[in-house]
Amino acid sequence: MRLIHGKGIGVRRAEVRRLLAKRDDVADFFDAPPERGGSGATVVVLIPGT
Repeated sequence: MRLIHGKGIGVRRAEVRRLLAKRDDVADFFDAPPERGGSGATVVVLIPGT
C-alpha cells in the first residue's frame, strides 16, 4: 500500500511512521521510489492474513 503524506517539513511523515511502527499487521515501511512520490509517500508492506 502507498500512503501519500506530502513532503513538507516531515511532520506528517513522522506521525504516519510512528503509527505504523506500533501496528502488528505491518511488516515494513519505507520511502516510495522517486517516480512514485519519494519522501512524500510511504510504502507499507502488510503481513498477510492479519
